[in-house]
Amino acid sequence: LAERIRTRQVSPVEVVQAHLDRCERLNPVLNAFVTLAPEHALEAAHQAEQEIAAGQYRGPLHGIPLGIKDIFDTAGIRTTHGSSFYRDNIPAEDAASVTLLKQAGAIVLGKCNTHEFAAGSTSNNPWYGPSRNPWDTSRSPGGSSGGSGAAVAAFLCPGATGTDTGGSIRNPAACNGIVGLKPTYGRVSLKGIYPNAISLDHPGPLTRTVRDAGLFLQGMAGYVRDDPTSVDVPVPDLTADIDAGVKGMRFGFCPDLHFGELDDAVATGLEDTGRTLQDLGANLETVPFGLKDIVHETRQAIHMAEFGALHRERFRQQPEGYGADVRETLQHRAQVSADAYVLATQRRHQLRRAFDELLQEVDALLIPSAPCVAPLIEDGTS
Repeated sequence: LAERIRTRQVSPVEVVQAHLDRCERLNPVLNAFVTLAPEHALEAAHQAEQEIAAGQYRGPLHGIPLGIKDIFDTAGIRTTHGSSFYRDNIPAEDAASVTLLKQAGAIVLGKCNTHEFAAGSTSNNPWYGPSRNPWDTSRSPGGSSGGSGAAVAAFLCPGATGTDTGGSIRNPAACNGIVGLKPTYGRVSLKGIYPNAISLDHPGPLTRTVRDAGLFLQGMAGYVRDDPTSVDVPVPDLTADIDAGVKGMRFGFCPDLHFGELDDAVATGLEDTGRTLQDLGANLETVPFGLKDIVHETRQAIHMAEFGALHRERFRQQPEGYGADVRETLQHRAQVSADAYVLATQRRHQLRRAFDELLQEVDALLIPSAPCVAPLIEDGTS
């Protein structure tokens, strides 16, 4: 699509209008977008068309319409954070990563539905309705970036932003059969994104191909000086070696990191992936992870403490403004002690070192993104 736009075989206006037309047909069923922004999108598309015609092509995102998860601030476009408290919130500024995407020429098509405050794994939102999986509308597209995942899988947009605190990019990618990339912490700025657990939040892309994920991340990544979580490192060409293949690479199966029994379909998919990589010349081995027993509890303690601290005062004053599952979560997270949080932050360093050592043995790990197939929406929010 980018090449056709660059060579003016199609115009950004045609591309945006085609995606808006598809949204008009399918979004009432899928509820992938909670807010569409046709006027903003078409205005930006006309500008992109004029720039490209004048020889001012900015790169592969120029003229490409994208979905933005509804916890990213977008100037002049409603941003609800999936919450009843922000139903009419219209930010004055874009999130830093949205600014970078716009500078690369990308066009904001609208805001993608999310689990309330991005605090769950189903995108069954009590205020804006559930997003639905385009492969089977009785099932969830995962969460919390479920609207983004559904929009990309249904071709409502070529790519969409997500955030991942405990699986919220990887889970929707798995449920929808697309690509989700959780970047290294600090690679993409958190400025202008509503926090879930600030030390665990990772913004990143959801796309239909690996190459698209690299191009999308290229546009999102970059140092933002007034964001203390942003890391000042160069952004390399993220797709430079994408055609190099996997021959000679070392991949590790690590059952210690499955954290539970896998559905047959997931286990079969994991095995098939391993065989495919071997057929392409990769080496596979099974590797242990000795600290498996503290991974989940460490992550939970950090997440519960940081999420609870963020919402404590509002929850005390207006508990009815939260949906049932997030309300229950906040009740539990109030029980995390300062001692438990300090211990968890210490263990995080221990775990990071252990993973660094494991990744000296293999180039990458093959781990399921979710233990089960996409759940039925009627099964609830858990």
